[in-house]
Amino acid sequence: MSAHLFERLAVVGLGLIGGSVALGARERGIAREVRGVDPGLREAAGIPLVSLAEAAAWADGLVLAVPLEAIDPVLATLGPLVGKGTLLTDTASVKVPMAESARRLLLHPECCVGAHPMAGGDMSGFDHAHPDLFEGAACIITPEGHEPPPTVDRIEQFWQGFGTFTVRRTPAEHDAVCAVLSHAPHAIAFAFARGLPEEGGPELAGQGLRDFIRIARANPALWSQILLMNRHRVAEEISLFEKHLGGIQEALARADAPALERALAEGQRRTRGFDR
Repeated sequence: MSAHLFERLAVVGLGLIGGSVALGARERGIAREVRGVDPGLREAAGIPLVSLAEAAAWADGLVLAVPLEAIDPVLATLGPLVGKGTLLTDTASVKVPMAESARRLLLHPECCVGAHPMAGGDMSGFDHAHPDLFEGAACIITPEGHEPPPTVDRIEQFWQGFGTFTVRRTPAEHDAVCAVLSHAPHAIAFAFARGLPEEGGPELAGQGLRDFIRIARANPALWSQILLMNRHRVAEEISLFEKHLGGIQEALARADAPALERALAEGQRRTRGFDR
């Protein structure tokens, strides 16, 4: 029996995430051979570049790491080409739309198991990809329930091969928790950063502000897609944030020190457990 989880792995989309999957799979021996699909690249650190149709015919494992707006066109192309023995996973940040598209466009949606490695950065593109990007990160595996258990297990083992620790959630559960832990925080950081001074501020800013606004340096086009795809959940979390911020605002207006301290202490308490 081969030590590789896949003999022939094709990664569609070689940006920061997809490029790191391809490099990591090659360097860690997760796949015997790795090829990439990315029309925007001419070279990918020695990883052979092929067309989407060539990848579908060749691979026994496919990773979709494309922008959310490209998922439907890519799945529509792959749908009639991917055989039943080929497993698919993806890296999309919103899972309900991805699962719906897989059911609608793939001939064998039971061979597709979603995943979301919770890693990345404010830099994008293959030039910033790294084989150890996912080391120590969480990865949420999102089966819908109709996939054969060995298929789900194999996809989970695939992502664990990059050094992640995995948890399983339904697509809807994933989107709810990511609205809290990722999507709404990005929206709030972007909104706060809009009020930063154009001049006279950067040289005076301390590390606390720099830490707070770091995620507002993320790609606006990518994040507008993510926020729109999960807009209902994100809107709920923003409303909750507005409620909590309003409580602080009211305490300030009343000069109510006890109420203000209670609000701050509750916020501080909720941070426990998030340090690594």
